[in-house]
Amino acid sequence: MFNQLSDAIHWIETRIKFRPKSDLIRMERAYQMLGIDLSKIKKIHIAGTNGKGSVASYLSHILIEAGYKVGTYTSPYLVRFNERLRIQFEEISDHDLLELIEIIYQFNETFEKTFAEPLAFFELLTLMSFLYFKKMNVDVMVMEVGLGGLLDATNVLNYDLSLITSIGFDHMKQLGNTLESIAFNKLGILKPGNHLITTVDPELHDYFRSYLHERGNSYEFLTLSDIQILSDLPVSFMYQDDLYTSGLIGKYQFLNALISIRAIKYLFPNIQVQTIQKGLKKTSWAGRLEEISPQVYIDGAHNTHALEALKESAKTTFKDYKIIVLFSALGDKDIAGMLKIIEAFSQKIYVTTFPDSRFVDLRPMLSSNHHYIEDPLLAIQTIKNQLEPNEILLITGSLHFVGFIKKLKF
Repeated sequence: MFNQLSDAIHWIETRIKFRPKSDLIRMERAYQMLGIDLSKIKKIHIAGTNGKGSVASYLSHILIEAGYKVGTYTSPYLVRFNERLRIQFEEISDHDLLELIEIIYQFNETFEKTFAEPLAFFELLTLMSFLYFKKMNVDVMVMEVGLGGLLDATNVLNYDLSLITSIGFDHMKQLGNTLESIAFNKLGILKPGNHLITTVDPELHDYFRSYLHERGNSYEFLTLSDIQILSDLPVSFMYQDDLYTSGLIGKYQFLNALISIRAIKYLFPNIQVQTIQKGLKKTSWAGRLEEISPQVYIDGAHNTHALEALKESAKTTFKDYKIIVLFSALGDKDIAGMLKIIEAFSQKIYVTTFPDSRFVDLRPMLSSNHHYIEDPLLAIQTIKNQLEPNEILLITGSLHFVGFIKKLKF
């Protein structure tokens, strides 16, 4: 069927990304056709504008430390397609991925013959995660929402615990242009009887309460006031008289770590604090204020909400350094808004390009104080050669851009 993994990945990546829908009937039919039973597996569902990947990593590392077999499903990937599906936080092997795509290819053919329509990319990918985690006999599935929540392919399952990290403006074409409309979509992950833990901004608490009371869901709100911050670098804090230190850096990791700790305490009350502490400290997540060479960091802050969080983190994490930024992003983002936020915490901004079929020329969106270097490798080399000991290079923008940079040799 597919001679090489690259051919298989090309096939699935060229499926339609989002098919217009007002319900999950198509996904429900597909799940029923799979004929697999996931009811004996504990399932955690993570929605939110930003922070989902970090929380998935925290939860996975803590549960692995506690002796559980964990399947982790995230998107998008940074460097390799395999990153989307993990067991014990190890990426799926090329062999297993090829086999899985071949199975889902045949399944999609059968589905189309039965229902006269093929499945979309995220539907196929999510079904692959179900098949893989069942085959690998995992104890826990940590599932990240792809887009929104209510009509996301992952929402076809009933979860043991629902988490919503942050809510900001992103994917407004699909989710609406107010925080409330976006919140409504993300709250759609909740089924009757589900428990929600969330770190959304307090300005949305009243909206959440109204929604949750109406549907009879239990919930917990977490804020920074629940912890005592001890250090920004490393991220270290006290929670319920216990000391926690994160393996990730950045001010936004306080809430990401907190929601993960609380999730474990709720769903796995027998896991000891020492185990949570060890798992938290071992956590890694590529592309989140990750140092890729001396004085050079990458961060996939791919929307204005994420950049606001990065701004606060940069001010504390790099408070003794001047920050030089190299930026690039896809044209469907609020480029002007993103650059305005970057200007608030950087000394100088360089803008570059990267290979992607959706990339559009950013030069018309730049102002006179932005420096443009078309070749990204030349841009990095130019900036690195000029860096003083008290300066760092922060590379940010689209996740696709950050992933491209991570693969470069410089």
